[in-house]
Amino acid sequence: MDNKEKWVQYATLINSQIAEMFTEDSENYIDLEELSNFDNIKHFIHALATVVPNVVYNKFTANNQDNLEFNHIANHLCFEFCKND
Repeated sequence: MDNKEKWVQYATLINSQIAEMFTEDSENYIDLEELSNFDNIKHFIHALATVVPNVVYNKFTANNQDNLEFNHIANHLCFEFCKND
């Protein structure tokens, strides 16, 4: 796997850890029925898509971006990785 596909490997590993959260014997179990409530799924997606990635980004880069600033960075990454060569 070349560097351009490295994100696929990372995404697969991260996805498997997230999927584990929906397994009843998981230490960090989340009941899917709880997420069927619109407000709960909205909070879960915000945590998953914005808050947690921002915390990770800030720890690895020693930056102190707020969630909106991180969203701008994430948008740039989306653009960068969806470009065709």
